[in-house]
Amino acid sequence: MSDPQQKSFKKYIPNPEGLNLELHLKAVETGLLHIQRCLSCDKARQPPRYYCSACFSSEYEFVPVSGEGFMYSFAINHFTVDRAWLRNAEPEDVNLGDPVLVSVEPRGEEFAFIWVDKI
Repeated sequence: MSDPQQKSFKKYIPNPEGLNLELHLKAVETGLLHIQRCLSCDKARQPPRYYCSACFSSEYEFVPVSGEGFMYSFAINHFTVDRAWLRNAEPEDVNLGDPVLVSVEPRGEEFAFIWVDKI
């Protein structure tokens, strides 16, 4: 028997535009996390921007990355309708420097959820 207190929520799927749309299209197309890289100076940047902060070039590409890394920063929203993107841990169990794996879950033709798993 199911718990009467437990509710099932449908996750809202945004409609990205501009650079965010380009980022999500790459994720949907390949199933991989991508970041933006400057074609002039090779600097990586996330979130995507129209101009490189290092050399001010407008030339860029989106390149696939492994998704392996560490928790650099995070925020806890105390009033939200969304559980956020952390899948296998509670926010109070996450510390700066914890190893994480970021992955994508395509939803539709123009959007992919970007998940963070503590490893």
